[in-house]
Amino acid sequence: MDRTIQELTWEHNTIIDSSSDGLFVCDGQGIILRVNPASERINHATAKELVGKDYLDAAREGLVILPSAALEAIKKSAQVSLLQENRFGRKLISTATPVFDDHDQLIRVVVSERDITEIDRLQHELEKQQALGDQFRQQILELQPLQRDSLQIIAESPRMIKTIRQSLKLSRVDSTVLILGESGVGKGLIADIIHEHSPRAEKPIIKLNCGAIPETLIEAELFGYNKGAFTGAANNKPGLLEIADGGTIFLDEIAELPTASQVKLLRFMEDGLITRLGSTESRRIDVRILAATNRDLEEMQENGQFRSDLYYRLSVIPLQIPPLRERKECLLPLIRFYIDHFTPQKEKSKQLTSAAIDTLMAYHFPGNVRELMNICERLVVMSDSEMIAINDLPQTVISGPTSKVLNGTGSWPQEMSMAQILETVERDVLLTAARRYHRQQDIAAGLSLSQPTVARKLQKYGLSSQFDKMSATDDENNERN
Repeated sequence: MDRTIQELTWEHNTIIDSSSDGLFVCDGQGIILRVNPASERINHATAKELVGKDYLDAAREGLVILPSAALEAIKKSAQVSLLQENRFGRKLISTATPVFDDHDQLIRVVVSERDITEIDRLQHELEKQQALGDQFRQQILELQPLQRDSLQIIAESPRMIKTIRQSLKLSRVDSTVLILGESGVGKGLIADIIHEHSPRAEKPIIKLNCGAIPETLIEAELFGYNKGAFTGAANNKPGLLEIADGGTIFLDEIAELPTASQVKLLRFMEDGLITRLGSTESRRIDVRILAATNRDLEEMQENGQFRSDLYYRLSVIPLQIPPLRERKECLLPLIRFYIDHFTPQKEKSKQLTSAAIDTLMAYHFPGNVRELMNICERLVVMSDSEMIAINDLPQTVISGPTSKVLNGTGSWPQEMSMAQILETVERDVLLTAARRYHRQQDIAAGLSLSQPTVARKLQKYGLSSQFDKMSATDDENNERN
């Protein structure tokens, strides 16, 4: 019997002392009877300092903390759990369990202390990593090329990436957006992005080019009409705003909207009600308005060409799309994409020579992406071989805009690198010299270069064919004389 009791005691002591949780025991009056090593580490107090002391006295000496789960359990005669922070900044969960004798008298309180500081830190770290993962997933979504009718918006430049991110952010709200940018930059595709990633994506997006419809018909197109409203109105016809109910309407070239239609559009934006021509009945319509223009609406409203109240209604959130010349990083991926896109499915995709690529990269594309698409389609259709050379490029691209660098008034987009600027200047100098001299030897002499260097540079910048034409014209004039 004594041997069995001794073994049980050893076993219990081993379990208590080896526990990673702090354990200490009080009697029914709050006197500390036992403290295990884990509790010593948690409280930075030894068993010798604690055992035999009243818990309150130990607390006054700063050895343990208040409030106490043990004292609360004695007071309530029930199990108590507390979330605490000790004097060393460690977070603890203390659970005090009362022990009763056969007469329901409280004789002991066993307190378990679990240090959750590390768990809490890991939990915060996990939440941080999850938030970071969500952020990365959102960025990946935003950076992925977005497809619309098999075409893509390719964002490689910081400004275009920012525009795409702003578009996706705007898709989550219902605000009116005014999309600004030069002709051909892709304002319609940005409108598609905003709509297709919005809660309205299941409903239609209706597009109206305000500059393509006669002034006398645009109001009828927008608001609809009833039978007999005007000559030729043989039936009732809903307007585009009605058709877009629950979805989005995209008003392109909004600056071309006639004044009378501006008034009605403003009224609709204020109260959400429309009235068909020839009707007195108003209907409430839920439509999000996206508008776009390549003109300066602020200047137009200052000059009285556009209503100020409508301008401020439309420009709740302006979104500026950079022109292609200011996002050179996008240019090469766009060229490759559209060359592949316009290549017939059964044919091998055509390639551009380095000289052709350099010439396209140096071109400023006043028509932006629309012009680039047209050029790529022309190159695919008209080139005779799989390699597209400089001579296959349109003459406007080969000649390029004459730089104002030579008279000191030139400027470049901020995104152009030094190498691109130097190449642009060199090309313009060669073009000016070719127009002046008409012979490679004279150009070489005038620029202090060798004739082979001049020939190589003319070839590099796609000026050889143009130079040959100049020379031939000069020779013809000389013969006539």
